[in-house]
Amino acid sequence: MEEEITLDLRELFQILRKRLKLIVGITLITTIAAAIISFFVLTPVYEAKLSVFIGKTAEVQDQKVTYNSSDVVMYQKLVKSYVRIAKTHEVAENVIKKLNLNMTSKELLDNLKVIPQADTQIIDIKIQDKEPEEAKKIVEAVTTAFMEKAPKIIPNGHVQIVDKAQLPENPVKPKKVLNIAIAFFLGLMVSVGIAFILEYMDNTIKTQNDIEKYLEIPVLGIIPEHEAE
Repeated sequence: MEEEITLDLRELFQILRKRLKLIVGITLITTIAAAIISFFVLTPVYEAKLSVFIGKTAEVQDQKVTYNSSDVVMYQKLVKSYVRIAKTHEVAENVIKKLNLNMTSKELLDNLKVIPQADTQIIDIKIQDKEPEEAKKIVEAVTTAFMEKAPKIIPNGHVQIVDKAQLPENPVKPKKVLNIAIAFFLGLMVSVGIAFILEYMDNTIKTQNDIEKYLEIPVLGIIPEHEAE
């Protein structure tokens, strides 16, 4: 049994060695193609983020607002409602009109992420755009429109900015290193698969071992090759 496993492993390595040029070639082509596409073809996308806090409304300006445990639980439950408000078409249309954007409300909402931080009263508002300055402007406009609309639906709630948007310096897409790594492993797997398929389809007999394995007859002798003089 151990002999059979050893022979099978030896055959596998022989196939890989035999098709090494094919495997290396396909892997290099896919990796280089992914690098070219990631660095020179795909347009960089930037993401601007702004965080807001959901809580009580202070009746008097600068009045300190206190919270008990029931208030915290209530507003944590309300966070999902605020997320839905931020992602309404009305908010998107107000932003488009204010900034004179050349896009539909659906396109804006597709690029908008409103994510509640787990077990908190804080919501992260994120927007992605090809221009970093535009991403920052849009996320600020979305937050303003959201803060104007929210009190109309939840009168006792209050939305406050806790972390202002910063101008994004590095793009979030494409993930160049990740793309190249995926292309490398994909090319490697595909090339190895092709190597085994080609070997499986190749039914020609080339060696003494092939005769004994496929024809199941002993080899009595071998005629050596001679170079023509």
